[in-house]
Amino acid sequence: MNKKAMAVTIITAAKEEFQKNGFPATTVDGIITNANISKADFENCFSSLEDCCLKVLKSYAQETKQSFRDFDENENCRQRLSLFLDDLYDKAEMLAEEGHPVFNLYYDVRNMDNELSETVEEILEMQHEWIDEQFIIMLKTESAVDQGDRLMAAISGLLLLVKITGDAQMFRNQIIQLRSWIRSM
Repeated sequence: MNKKAMAVTIITAAKEEFQKNGFPATTVDGIITNANISKADFENCFSSLEDCCLKVLKSYAQETKQSFRDFDENENCRQRLSLFLDDLYDKAEMLAEEGHPVFNLYYDVRNMDNELSETVEEILEMQHEWIDEQFIIMLKTESAVDQGDRLMAAISGLLLLVKITGDAQMFRNQIIQLRSWIRSM
């Protein structure tokens, strides 16, 4: 397996390990066991657990950007926001069982004051800016960002609540309410 393919395999295994164990309890040994590779293979691709986590976060950033590009193909900003909420709705069971991978890593690394905390904050800020942009377009005013703040706060709270309660149906019901709120504007 070439180095790039090996790195993809490791990142996939690392995502699973970080999601299952959280950053503090994840180990290089756990990742290499999950990836079914040697420690030398890991060290050939990554200098440390933190370096691997950084690449995981960058992978999540790319996935987030791609999702926004996909949503942006729709000309209607209400529909774009609905598609964003639909994506969360579709993931309700996974979110109830495991939590949201980016938010989970945010809670784990936010106080580290390093590239990990900066990168995860950038992902959440990218999401926040995209949401704000949709409201600015929809409401045709620069002052619409408070609506984006409300949606981001609601989503953040719901992601925390679904992780605590494990109640996917409650999460879905709340997402439906948020979609109704968006469509009423």
